[in-house]
Amino acid sequence: MVTLEGTMSVPQDQLEATQVALVVHIALTQAEPGCLSFEVWPSAENPLIFHVKEAFIDGEAFADHQARAGASPWGQLTQGFAREYQTSGLDLSASADETFMHQSLQLADHASEAGEVPVGAVLVRDGQVMGQGFNQPISGLDPTAHAEIIALRQAAQLHNNYRLPGSTLYVTIEPCLMCVGALIHARVARVVFGALEPKAGAVLSHPCLESYPSNHRFAVTPGVLGEICGQRMSRFFAARR
Repeated sequence: MVTLEGTMSVPQDQLEATQVALVVHIALTQAEPGCLSFEVWPSAENPLIFHVKEAFIDGEAFADHQARAGASPWGQLTQGFAREYQTSGLDLSASADETFMHQSLQLADHASEAGEVPVGAVLVRDGQVMGQGFNQPISGLDPTAHAEIIALRQAAQLHNNYRLPGSTLYVTIEPCLMCVGALIHARVARVVFGALEPKAGAVLSHPCLESYPSNHRFAVTPGVLGEICGQRMSRFFAARR
Protein backbone atom coordinates (compact mmCIF):
# COMPACT_ATOMS: atom_id res chain seq x y z
CA MET A 1 0.00 0.00 0.00
CA VAL A 2 1.17 3.53 -0.83
CA THR A 3 0.06 6.44 1.34
CA LEU A 4 0.52 10.18 1.06
CA GLU A 5 -0.20 12.84 3.67
CA GLY A 6 0.55 16.55 3.82
CA THR A 7 -0.65 20.02 2.98
CA MET A 8 -1.19 22.17 -0.10
CA SER A 9 -1.16 25.98 -0.04
CA VAL A 10 -3.69 27.72 -2.29
CA PRO A 11 -3.18 31.32 -3.50
CA GLN A 12 -5.97 33.65 -2.40
CA ASP A 13 -6.97 34.47 -5.98
CA GLN A 14 -7.26 30.76 -6.84
CA LEU A 15 -9.28 29.68 -3.81
CA GLU A 16 -12.73 29.71 -5.42
CA ALA A 17 -11.55 27.89 -8.55
CA THR A 18 -9.77 25.33 -6.38
CA GLN A 19 -12.89 24.64 -4.31
CA VAL A 20 -14.94 24.05 -7.46
CA ALA A 21 -12.33 21.82 -9.13
CA LEU A 22 -11.76 19.87 -5.92
CA VAL A 23 -15.29 18.43 -5.94
CA VAL A 24 -14.69 16.80 -9.33
CA HIS A 25 -11.13 15.77 -8.42
CA ILE A 26 -12.24 13.94 -5.29
CA ALA A 27 -15.06 12.14 -7.11
CA LEU A 28 -12.79 10.99 -9.95
CA THR A 29 -10.02 9.87 -7.59
CA GLN A 30 -12.31 7.92 -5.29
CA ALA A 31 -13.67 6.12 -8.38
CA GLU A 32 -10.21 4.92 -9.43
CA PRO A 33 -9.95 1.12 -9.00
CA GLY A 34 -6.70 1.30 -7.03
CA CYS A 35 -7.81 4.05 -4.61
CA LEU A 36 -8.37 2.90 -1.02
CA SER A 37 -9.11 6.33 0.41
CA PHE A 38 -8.79 9.96 -0.63
CA GLU A 39 -9.53 13.06 1.46
CA VAL A 40 -8.81 16.76 0.97
CA TRP A 41 -10.15 19.38 3.39
CA PRO A 42 -9.37 22.99 4.34
CA SER A 43 -7.57 23.77 7.57
CA ALA A 44 -9.75 25.16 10.37
CA GLU A 45 -7.03 27.71 11.17
CA ASN A 46 -6.25 28.83 7.63
CA PRO A 47 -8.69 28.30 4.71
CA LEU A 48 -5.82 28.66 2.23
CA ILE A 49 -4.17 25.50 3.58
CA PHE A 50 -5.67 22.18 2.46
CA HIS A 51 -4.89 18.88 4.15
CA VAL A 52 -4.39 15.88 1.86
CA LYS A 53 -4.61 12.24 2.89
CA GLU A 54 -4.68 9.40 0.39
CA ALA A 55 -3.99 5.67 0.09
CA PHE A 56 -3.62 3.43 -2.95
CA ILE A 57 -3.42 -0.32 -3.21
CA ASP A 58 0.10 -0.35 -4.69
CA GLY A 59 2.73 1.73 -6.47
CA GLU A 60 1.23 1.20 -9.90
CA ALA A 61 -2.18 2.44 -8.76
CA PHE A 62 -0.48 5.47 -7.16
CA ALA A 63 1.43 6.19 -10.39
CA ASP A 64 -1.75 5.84 -12.45
CA HIS A 65 -3.47 8.36 -10.19
CA GLN A 66 -0.56 10.81 -10.39
CA ALA A 67 -0.55 10.62 -14.19
CA ARG A 68 -4.33 11.10 -14.50
CA ALA A 69 -4.45 13.90 -11.95
CA GLY A 70 -1.44 15.69 -13.39
CA ALA A 71 -2.98 15.83 -16.86
CA SER A 72 -6.46 16.78 -15.60
CA PRO A 73 -7.91 20.30 -15.16
CA TRP A 74 -7.15 19.90 -11.44
CA GLY A 75 -3.50 19.18 -12.15
CA GLN A 76 -3.20 22.13 -14.51
CA LEU A 77 -4.85 24.46 -11.99
CA THR A 78 -2.72 23.39 -9.01
CA GLN A 79 0.64 22.54 -10.60
CA GLY A 80 2.30 25.67 -9.18
CA PHE A 81 0.83 25.41 -5.68
CA ALA A 82 3.26 24.83 -2.80
CA ARG A 83 3.01 21.35 -1.30
CA GLU A 84 4.54 19.54 1.66
CA TYR A 85 3.90 15.81 1.32
CA GLN A 86 5.21 12.67 2.97
CA THR A 87 4.88 9.44 0.99
CA SER A 88 5.33 5.92 2.33
CA GLY A 89 5.23 2.56 0.61
CA LEU A 90 7.40 3.61 -2.34
CA ASP A 91 11.04 2.56 -2.37
CA LEU A 92 13.56 3.47 -5.03
CA SER A 93 14.00 -0.10 -6.26
CA ALA A 94 13.60 -1.73 -9.67
CA SER A 95 9.86 -2.03 -9.06
CA ALA A 96 9.71 1.70 -8.28
CA ASP A 97 11.52 2.40 -11.55
CA GLU A 98 8.81 0.47 -13.37
CA THR A 99 6.09 2.29 -11.43
CA PHE A 100 7.33 5.71 -12.50
CA MET A 101 7.96 4.49 -16.03
CA HIS A 102 4.32 3.37 -16.21
CA GLN A 103 3.41 6.93 -15.25
CA SER A 104 5.67 8.26 -18.00
CA LEU A 105 3.97 5.91 -20.48
CA GLN A 106 0.58 7.33 -19.59
CA LEU A 107 1.93 10.82 -20.26
CA ALA A 108 3.32 9.57 -23.58
CA ASP A 109 -0.20 8.44 -24.47
CA HIS A 110 -1.43 12.01 -23.90
CA ALA A 111 1.19 13.19 -26.41
CA SER A 112 0.06 10.60 -28.94
CA GLU A 113 -3.59 11.61 -28.55
CA ALA A 114 -2.55 15.19 -29.34
CA GLY A 115 -0.69 14.10 -32.47
CA GLU A 116 2.73 14.55 -30.87
CA VAL A 117 5.54 11.98 -30.77
CA PRO A 118 4.67 9.78 -27.75
CA VAL A 119 7.29 10.62 -25.15
CA GLY A 120 6.47 11.14 -21.48
CA ALA A 121 8.69 12.09 -18.54
CA VAL A 122 8.42 12.27 -14.76
CA LEU A 123 10.93 13.88 -12.38
CA VAL A 124 11.07 12.31 -8.91
CA ARG A 125 12.91 13.05 -5.67
CA ASP A 126 12.53 11.05 -2.45
CA GLY A 127 9.66 9.12 -3.97
CA GLN A 128 7.64 12.23 -4.78
CA VAL A 129 6.87 13.60 -8.23
CA MET A 130 8.42 17.04 -8.70
CA GLY A 131 7.37 17.60 -12.30
CA GLN A 132 6.03 15.79 -15.32
CA GLY A 133 5.46 16.40 -18.99
CA PHE A 134 4.87 15.01 -22.45
CA ASN A 135 6.02 16.05 -25.90
CA GLN A 136 4.24 19.15 -27.19
CA PRO A 137 6.48 21.09 -29.58
CA ILE A 138 3.83 21.09 -32.34
CA SER A 139 0.85 22.18 -30.25
CA GLY A 140 2.99 24.54 -28.18
CA LEU A 141 4.78 26.05 -31.18
CA ASP A 142 7.95 25.47 -29.16
CA PRO A 143 10.88 23.42 -30.53
CA THR A 144 12.22 22.97 -26.98
CA ALA A 145 8.97 21.52 -25.57
CA HIS A 146 10.21 17.97 -25.17
CA ALA A 147 8.77 15.87 -22.34
CA GLU A 148 11.97 16.14 -20.30
CA ILE A 149 12.12 19.93 -20.62
CA ILE A 150 8.48 20.32 -19.59
CA ALA A 151 9.08 18.17 -16.48
CA LEU A 152 12.22 20.11 -15.55
CA ARG A 153 10.51 23.48 -15.99
CA GLN A 154 7.56 22.43 -13.86
CA ALA A 155 9.83 21.16 -11.07
CA ALA A 156 12.06 24.25 -11.15
CA GLN A 157 9.09 26.59 -10.92
CA LEU A 158 7.44 24.57 -8.17
CA HIS A 159 10.61 24.45 -6.06
CA ASN A 160 11.80 27.94 -7.00
CA ASN A 161 15.21 26.60 -8.01
CA TYR A 162 16.70 25.79 -11.41
CA ARG A 163 19.00 23.25 -9.73
CA LEU A 164 17.27 19.94 -8.94
CA PRO A 165 19.93 17.84 -7.16
CA GLY A 166 19.06 14.37 -5.91
CA SER A 167 16.32 13.95 -8.51
CA THR A 168 15.70 11.12 -10.96
CA LEU A 169 14.19 11.64 -14.41
CA TYR A 170 12.07 8.84 -15.86
CA VAL A 171 11.48 9.14 -19.59
CA THR A 172 10.10 6.66 -22.09
CA ILE A 173 12.71 7.33 -24.80
CA GLU A 174 16.45 8.04 -24.60
CA PRO A 175 16.96 11.83 -24.25
CA CYS A 176 18.29 13.93 -27.12
CA LEU A 177 21.30 16.26 -27.03
CA MET A 178 19.21 19.27 -25.97
CA CYS A 179 17.63 17.40 -23.08
CA VAL A 180 20.96 15.95 -21.93
CA GLY A 181 22.29 19.49 -21.68
CA ALA A 182 19.28 20.59 -19.65
CA LEU A 183 19.65 17.59 -17.32
CA ILE A 184 23.27 18.52 -16.68
CA HIS A 185 22.45 22.16 -15.95
CA ALA A 186 19.62 21.09 -13.60
CA ARG A 187 22.03 18.75 -11.76
CA VAL A 188 19.70 15.76 -12.11
CA ALA A 189 21.31 12.80 -10.34
CA ARG A 190 19.96 9.89 -12.38
CA VAL A 191 18.22 9.25 -15.69
CA VAL A 192 16.05 6.18 -16.26
CA PHE A 193 14.79 5.64 -19.79
CA GLY A 194 12.86 2.98 -21.64
CA ALA A 195 13.78 2.54 -25.30
CA LEU A 196 16.89 3.62 -27.16
CA GLU A 197 16.61 6.40 -29.76
CA PRO A 198 19.09 5.27 -32.45
CA LYS A 199 18.91 8.49 -34.47
CA ALA A 200 18.83 11.25 -31.86
CA GLY A 201 19.61 9.61 -28.51
CA ALA A 202 22.52 11.36 -26.79
CA VAL A 203 23.02 9.15 -23.72
CA LEU A 204 24.01 5.73 -25.11
CA SER A 205 23.19 5.77 -28.84
CA HIS A 206 25.42 8.80 -29.52
CA PRO A 207 27.07 9.47 -26.14
CA CYS A 208 28.29 13.00 -25.59
CA LEU A 209 28.85 13.16 -21.84
CA GLU A 210 32.45 11.95 -21.87
CA SER A 211 33.60 14.80 -24.08
CA TYR A 212 31.37 17.44 -22.49
CA PRO A 213 33.40 19.84 -20.29
CA SER A 214 31.17 19.72 -17.22
CA ASN A 215 31.86 18.67 -13.66
CA HIS A 216 28.42 17.06 -13.39
CA ARG A 217 27.50 13.56 -14.52
CA PHE A 218 24.28 11.64 -13.98
CA ALA A 219 23.82 7.91 -13.48
CA VAL A 220 21.99 6.09 -16.27
CA THR A 221 19.59 3.14 -16.10
CA PRO A 222 18.43 2.13 -19.59
CA GLY A 223 15.83 -0.37 -20.77
CA VAL A 224 13.17 -0.06 -18.04
CA LEU A 225 9.98 -1.26 -19.75
CA GLY A 226 11.99 -0.71 -22.92
CA GLU A 227 9.95 -3.01 -25.12
CA ILE A 228 6.68 -1.34 -24.16
CA CYS A 229 8.16 2.14 -24.65
CA GLY A 230 9.54 1.17 -28.06
CA GLN A 231 6.19 -0.26 -29.12
CA ARG A 232 4.51 3.06 -28.36
CA MET A 233 6.84 4.78 -30.82
CA SER A 234 6.53 2.09 -33.48
CA ARG A 235 2.75 2.07 -33.28
CA PHE A 236 2.59 5.87 -33.51
CA PHE A 237 4.73 6.14 -36.63
CA ALA A 238 3.11 3.10 -38.29
CA ALA A 239 -0.27 4.79 -37.97
CA ARG A 240 1.07 7.92 -39.69
CA ARG A 241 2.47 6.14 -42.74
